[in-house]
Amino acid sequence: MSSTSQPSNVSVLILTLNEEQDLPGCLDSVAWSDDIHVFDSNSTDRTVEIARARGATVTTRTFDTYARQRNAAMQLPFRHQWVLVLDADERATPELSIEVQRAAAEAPANVNAFRIRRRDFLWGTWLKHAQLTPYYVRLLRVGKVHYTRDINEFVEVEGDTGQLSAPLDHMAFSKGLTHWVAKHNQYSTAEAELLATGDESATHR
Repeated sequence: MSSTSQPSNVSVLILTLNEEQDLPGCLDSVAWSDDIHVFDSNSTDRTVEIARARGATVTTRTFDTYARQRNAAMQLPFRHQWVLVLDADERATPELSIEVQRAAAEAPANVNAFRIRRRDFLWGTWLKHAQLTPYYVRLLRVGKVHYTRDINEFVEVEGDTGQLSAPLDHMAFSKGLTHWVAKHNQYSTAEAELLATGDESATHR
């Protein structure tokens, strides 16, 4: 899917569930990669059709927990040793697309992941003060990371983690405020249920 004559050195992983609206924009933002994987949780809309039509490799797995889903996805046969992990409502900016490939080429042997600054947008406006810690570990070396926590998953990195300067854009409200509120109510309910059963490790590991 690379839009240039030069092969990329970074694979892309996009996790999806009914993302026919947001997936095309995400795919467009990483068209420079020659190895794009969509890891789908049994979508019932056109998500899989769109991904395949654009040349992405599609793998389907029934969702159980966020950590297990991402750990399973990181076992895919990626072409490259570095993977940029995105959600469908996220966009790799042109600056980030260049920086992740440079980081993958120049990373010291002890650095196995990079944090990326994420910018949340509401109807085209960057919410500059919406997050306390807007950095997320999203560029990963294959075989050197492991996800924990069933809700709001956390990535554990073997070795050191670097930090990139170019941003990742997040269209958090692309499906509307009602959808955003419902999604976060679902997260909070799931966390409460885990705490009620005494499995605090599922949310705090």
